[in-house]
Amino acid sequence: MIIIPKERPVVEDLNSYYLRLDKLLEHYRGVLESGAVYFYSPAAEAVVYFDEENALKGLYQDKTRTVQGKDAIDRILESAAKNNFSVSVYRIRPDRLYYWANLANSSELYSGLTSEFADLEGLLKKMENEKLTGYIEVKLNDNTENGLLFFYNGAMLGGSCSQGTSEVDRSREYRNELIQRCQDHGGVFNVYKTDLTAEQTVQTPAGPEQEPHPAHGEAEDARVQPAAPDMERVMEMLQSLLAILEKVTRANKKKRSDFETLLNRKFMEKVDKYDFLDPFAKELTYSGGKLRYTGDAPQDQLVAGVVECVGEIVSELGLDKPFRKNLSQWHKTYVDEVYTYNIIL
Repeated sequence: MIIIPKERPVVEDLNSYYLRLDKLLEHYRGVLESGAVYFYSPAAEAVVYFDEENALKGLYQDKTRTVQGKDAIDRILESAAKNNFSVSVYRIRPDRLYYWANLANSSELYSGLTSEFADLEGLLKKMENEKLTGYIEVKLNDNTENGLLFFYNGAMLGGSCSQGTSEVDRSREYRNELIQRCQDHGGVFNVYKTDLTAEQTVQTPAGPEQEPHPAHGEAEDARVQPAAPDMERVMEMLQSLLAILEKVTRANKKKRSDFETLLNRKFMEKVDKYDFLDPFAKELTYSGGKLRYTGDAPQDQLVAGVVECVGEIVSELGLDKPFRKNLSQWHKTYVDEVYTYNIIL
């Protein structure tokens, strides 16, 4: 199974019979900083990872073989018309591209750890502390769907069901559910380490008289650059997130409290880390369902500070289930921002 971080596709369900791979890659190297072209058919699946200059790595799998590198791209070109692949293109953050491209080359770090002697939650904390870049394979004793948990420099990027659609689930709920199922049924854990120095650049398949791709820094106006979320969109996302938290907090009959007071107390706890949260400075305020910000902190810091506060309030009040239930549509609406800022809630 090939796993890539499938978010909202740039384009999806193209028919390979009508495509030229060389022209497709040429186009999306110019449109995106980095990404993956994913091919799927009942007989095989494949992926080509690329940045703005080259195709970095190919991976092809069918029922009898797994092929990597240039041979994989040759195999894709050879079989695309025969197998009639469905083709989709996904954007991948440039700083994570080599991680996903090299995931198939991971080596075993720990093997056969059983839940009798190793608690999954404790293992996750250990991997966070050891700054693992790789993944943990979880095999449950009840023979239900197994899971994969992905780590990049100690940070969990999300998880995936190893017998499902191969899509990456970035919600904290997936992680918590997997931990609970291990506690209920037991399981075996294997830890894999990914070597990011193993990247292999392969020449982009070229068609006849292919126009050269502009050199880095040249002809920038001829290329469409992926736009970072603007501040208005970021504020809208954070305001919506706080509104969901306010809704589930006010509905909590066991621990009724004034939401704005609760939020400001949490902001106050975080002032040493995020000075723009200081309630007395009033750079960031939430009142009457409206979020206002007058500071100049970078967007990623603003998002990180608010999301961290939300996550801790949810945990401290035991609101995980109602909060996750209300978060589904928010994830869909702001999937680009969730992707850009690596938000895990």
